[in-house]
Amino acid sequence: MSFKISCFLAWRFIVGVHDSLRISTVSKICFFSIFIATTCFALQIFVAQGFDKALTEKMQSIYPELLLESPQGKSFDYPTIKKKLLSQFDKKIIATSPCHTKKIILTAPDSEIPSAVILKAIDPATESLVSSLQEKLLDKKDLGKALQDDCIIIGKELAAFYGFTIGDSCTLLFTQDDELKTSTESFQSLKVTIGAIMQTGIIQYDKYTIICSLQTMNESLDEPALTQIGVKLATKTQEAPLIEKLEQELQVEVSSWKTLYPALVSASNLEKYVMFLLLALMISIASTNIIALIFMQITQKKRDIALLKLLGMDDQTLTLLFTFSGTIIVTAAALCGITFAVLIGKFLQWYPFIELPDAYFCTHLPVEIELRSIFLVLGTVISIGTIASWFSARSARLLKITDTLRFEG
Repeated sequence: MSFKISCFLAWRFIVGVHDSLRISTVSKICFFSIFIATTCFALQIFVAQGFDKALTEKMQSIYPELLLESPQGKSFDYPTIKKKLLSQFDKKIIATSPCHTKKIILTAPDSEIPSAVILKAIDPATESLVSSLQEKLLDKKDLGKALQDDCIIIGKELAAFYGFTIGDSCTLLFTQDDELKTSTESFQSLKVTIGAIMQTGIIQYDKYTIICSLQTMNESLDEPALTQIGVKLATKTQEAPLIEKLEQELQVEVSSWKTLYPALVSASNLEKYVMFLLLALMISIASTNIIALIFMQITQKKRDIALLKLLGMDDQTLTLLFTFSGTIIVTAAALCGITFAVLIGKFLQWYPFIELPDAYFCTHLPVEIELRSIFLVLGTVISIGTIASWFSARSARLLKITDTLRFEG
């Protein structure tokens, strides 16, 4: 019963704020300060999630979600591993693709400057199942056609450095033991043709990686090893526990792009945490207006509070009354703020007019709106506002009935 009475009286106090110009003005300031703070808070989280999604999509365009690496000097028995992965982890793993990497030196006919690069051999038929490498080809050519007959795919930066175009030839120098020491090793050579040019936006691939087919690696370079297996995961599969289980079951090293770029992931997480704390602090500052408003309400409603206490209202119910009064304002402002932020986010998704410099992994400001983020913002704002309301509402219990009725009555 006391809960219902507190809610009813709190609502009546809010409806009656127009009776006092000062309280009405402070109430509007409270509402709009929390409204603006909530909008900024939500937009920051939406943009941070957008950057996370853009970064993940960028990395997974060239890296599989998980990458199995064989023990040093050994080759995978791919048919056996594939069967085991798709049978034991059928609900978490939906596709696999083999690959192999090798250190080589690339030379161009019209240049005396060689380039030490990584040659990555893939299976054109299955690579598209675990990564979106084909989408990064500038001419949108099929991977199978781009890598047929000793053709290779090179990055845009490397092609620009040598002036390569599709159809040009170059020479690959390599050794069987993968040691590029010209003083002690004699190089073998292979003449290849540029089949396609890729642009991933990652310098490691665009300038220092060359793609060929496993057939070229096996037959032309005489290296039949398979040292890596790319894995595509089912939707909403947790990476960390699956990596741990795969390492235990297969006794191999399992990694994702996050483990390959730990500094990038750490910097992204740190940025999110710092921005979250700063904006939560802004919400706290905006909520101090609620403290001032509650104190003003208590001062104005001294006579009403004394009468309620005289009629038997206990201090806990009285504190709840003014706490609800502040919480209602905070909740209304938070709901309006999050709605406005969602509308802005949707507008930026439909009309991405804010361009970003080349240092970022995307060309326009990314926005990703998730339901859990909306609840996170609402929960944080309402919690901070409720605590601020409760802090000031406690002063109502200190009011003395006799003094109030004597001098205010």
